[in-house]
Amino acid sequence: MAHATLERAWSDGGAAVGGWVSGGADFTLDLYRRAGYDYVGVDCQHAALNEAMAAALLLRTPAGSPATIVRVSTNDDALIGKVADAGADGVIIPLVNNAAEAEAAVRAVRYPPRGVRSFGPMRSDLRPDDLVALGDRVSAFVMIETADGLANVEEICAVEGLAGIDIGPADLSIGLGMDPLAAFASDQLYQPVERIRQACEANNIILGMHHMDAVGARKWISRGVRLASLGSDGGTFLTAAIAGLKAVKEGTEACGEHTLKTPYDA
Repeated sequence: MAHATLERAWSDGGAAVGGWVSGGADFTLDLYRRAGYDYVGVDCQHAALNEAMAAALLLRTPAGSPATIVRVSTNDDALIGKVADAGADGVIIPLVNNAAEAEAAVRAVRYPPRGVRSFGPMRSDLRPDDLVALGDRVSAFVMIETADGLANVEEICAVEGLAGIDIGPADLSIGLGMDPLAAFASDQLYQPVERIRQACEANNIILGMHHMDAVGARKWISRGVRLASLGSDGGTFLTAAIAGLKAVKEGTEACGEHTLKTPYDA
């Protein structure tokens, strides 16, 4: 069963919106949580973070936090198990090309006989007395971002226990011979995404996708995306920093009467 904040967001067909952490600081995770995001994604694929660092962050997750989903660096039982043992509410597995690879990802978060996960929960709130529930609490999402993955999407989506598909727009564009830089600002992926959406809907699983800004996120949510990862901590900070500097340079009137908040003003 998915984390409560995801279930609430998905109720009545809604979408869950997540912040994306590549810098790795507890401080950043806390800001996303306090901002009210439905989940926080921690990236071990395109970031300086690795799964051990992500596990350390997970072990310090306060009670009552929104869901934390980790994108692992590769489809590896040990790496997936490490973040699951540390309390990840979901894992995103990149570069999945066929149903067998998707099955391996799901089995990595389940215990025998349904899976291959080794026993060793690290967080005190992970109760070891029900191994089925302990495995099922981790939602497994696989990424379709290659031509092979798209060709096999119907079989991938039919894998038992899969929570959903996450689309990597830049890599999928490369795999289909398109410009990756146009992936977030054009409709070049409309038809591939629609095929993936239909496969997800047919199997009652979640469609996810990464977005660079709110405009793109709203557009794709209206087209069926229900797990919408938004930007990154570095990009969000840079955008805000540029806007703040511009407002000061162009005149204090641009700031109006507003006072900047510190992270401790909530």
